[in-house]
Formats: sequence, structure tokens, C-alpha cells
Amino acid sequence: MAEDFIDNAIDFWNLIYKEKEIDIKFEKKDGTTRFMKATLDFMKIPAEQVPKQQINVPKIINLARKNKVIHVFDLEKQAWRSVNLTSVEYVKVKNKVYKVKM
Repeated sequence: MAEDFIDNAIDFWNLIYKEKEIDIKFEKKDGTTRFMKATLDFMKIPAEQVPKQQINVPKIINLARKNKVIHVFDLEKQAWRSVNLTSVEYVKVKNKVYKVKM
């Protein structure tokens, strides 16, 4: 598999937004490893889970850049989750792996 790097919140957000679905490997606060199938694609999110307010993308990206946290929808748990970008080891899209270094 080809390997690339993501080193900022904007590129991380753009990747998940563009690809519609990604696999994320990260370390939880308790030290355990977690794998998540995540999306930002509202077509993949149950209607009752889609945000009711208009999304302010620049504000979301600025918060992600500042706090190193991004909110994604976990397709397996069927719930919104916060992911600390500093704890992400890699994201995988199709056959491409991106190492994450924040």
C-alpha cells in the first residue's frame, strides 16, 4: 500500500470530507487501540443524527486546527464521536494509508 502523511487538521478534514468514508486507527484516552469507520457524508448518516443547524465549515476547521479534535460520525456505533488528532496513528482510504503526525 502507498503511504503518505497528514500533518494538519485541514488536510485530515478535507480527506474525510472528500472520500466520504475512512478507517481511523487511534489510541483512546485509556491507552487502548481503537479502529473506527468514520464519515462526514450526511447521506451515510441516519436522518435523526444529521445536525439540524447549518454547518459552519470554516469554524469547524479552525476549531480542529486549534484543539486538534475533529467530530466524525462512527458508522459502526451509529453515533457522533470526537477524535483527538494527536492520538491518530493512521487513516486508510481504499488501498491508501496516511500516517498522521500532529
